[in-house]
Amino acid sequence: MRPAFLPLLAACLLLLLPACRDGKDRTPEWETALRELDRSLAQEARLSQMLVANLADLKIQFKHAASPRARYRYCDRIFDGYLKYDVDSALRYAHLKDAIASEVGDPELRLDAALDLAQRYLISGMYHTALEAVQAVDTAAAVSPGRFAAYYQTLNSIYHGMALAAKDPELSARFRAQELLYQRRSRALLTEDMLDYYTVNADIEIENGHPERARELMNNRLADERLSLQDQAIAHYWIAKTYREEGDRENELKHYAISANCDQLAPVKASRSLIRLSRILFERGDLDRAYTYIVRAYEDATRSDARTALDEINQSQPGIIASYEKLEQRRQRQLKGFLAVTILILAALGFALLRLYRNHKRIGRMQRQILENVERLKESNQIKDTYLGRYLSMFSEHIDALERYRSGLRVTAKSKDLDDILRVLKSDAYIDTERKTLYDEFDATFLGVFPDFVNQLNGLLREEARIGQDLPPGKLSNELRIFALIRLGVTESAQIARFLKKSPSTIYNYRVKLRNAAACDRDEFEKRLMEIGNPG
Repeated sequence: MRPAFLPLLAACLLLLLPACRDGKDRTPEWETALRELDRSLAQEARLSQMLVANLADLKIQFKHAASPRARYRYCDRIFDGYLKYDVDSALRYAHLKDAIASEVGDPELRLDAALDLAQRYLISGMYHTALEAVQAVDTAAAVSPGRFAAYYQTLNSIYHGMALAAKDPELSARFRAQELLYQRRSRALLTEDMLDYYTVNADIEIENGHPERARELMNNRLADERLSLQDQAIAHYWIAKTYREEGDRENELKHYAISANCDQLAPVKASRSLIRLSRILFERGDLDRAYTYIVRAYEDATRSDARTALDEINQSQPGIIASYEKLEQRRQRQLKGFLAVTILILAALGFALLRLYRNHKRIGRMQRQILENVERLKESNQIKDTYLGRYLSMFSEHIDALERYRSGLRVTAKSKDLDDILRVLKSDAYIDTERKTLYDEFDATFLGVFPDFVNQLNGLLREEARIGQDLPPGKLSNELRIFALIRLGVTESAQIARFLKKSPSTIYNYRVKLRNAAACDRDEFEKRLMEIGNPG
């Protein structure tokens, strides 16, 4: 079975590998574009620092420029850098351009400076001020067609903004007519090397219902590898608009994301693509990104005083923020619930750990007790082995003594001397010798098991009543033997009396005497006596 199974497994793996590879490639293009944008937004500080450093270099070159025209060119580049980044600095360099253009006396430079100033006013929604700046320039002097095209395109943008801002429908229609007039005039002068050529024609194609033609125009523009990031952002913005006209939401999302990313890399503040993106993502339910983008767009528009961008932001910001706040509230409730459950789990875990710890300690104590008991059992077994051999030896010797005693009696009997036999039988010498041997063995055995018995017994007595302190090692007195037998569990006075060959009353009197001499409660004396030699 195994050889047949392996080829089947290998075939399955080969079939799965392309699927896994395809799974990697299935990330939508719009999602990839959004991730790139998220990375650029996270690098805002670094990108801003790069722009500031570049502008600082241009300012040094501007300061050391050899001629007014060279100073004008550096001033123009500095203005472009500040245009959608820093309102105050942009206005300062726009006015500086106008002053240098007046110094040079070149009408084309003066028109260029006026158009830049108007562009700055347009961003801030100051349409009438922008119109005044443009109309203040004398265009009767010889000006290149390209500059005139920019002039008409600026007027077109001004009247477009005024038409949108006008509350009076008739006034709005009049501004709209002016907008279209200047659109036609600029279109007649635009050439394919100008960005406005593509944006104006794309706008017209979209209005005429041909978004695909507008997209083709912008794709042709993107084919130019020299295109700046700002121009790329504008081209993708218009491509996104063409997809919106066709209802292709994913491609619209993708190109707005690319456009916004180019704006961030430029960097350009108050990106209109970022505003449009937030609205689309809000509609798609991606509230986190929608909120992040609209807040960033609002901060940028406020910093750069982009009133037109702020107006567009205000149309969608309240809904996005309200929905995001509801989402955050729901997340907070979920988080609180999660924290509550986590706390309960931790409490239960803590309780369980406490129980385990207590059980562990109890088991540890039990293990120690078991080990102690095992050791005591080992010691007890050793004691039993030792003293069993000892008593076997003692009884063996006792039997030998009886045999010798019997042999002596037999020898005496053979002599047929009845008086000698009676004298031997009446003598206590043999019994006394054997009893002494028994007591000696008892003392040695007992003190071997309870070596500190005498000291511990005396510890239960008052100092003046202590006994046996002068005895030789390994010896007990009869008084001590009474309490040694009690410790061994022989508590009946009659039994003790038979063993010690004393009267029961004598034994009783000894017991009473020592109870009365106890340093502890007399009723506790024999109980404490029974504890001598116990562990602990």
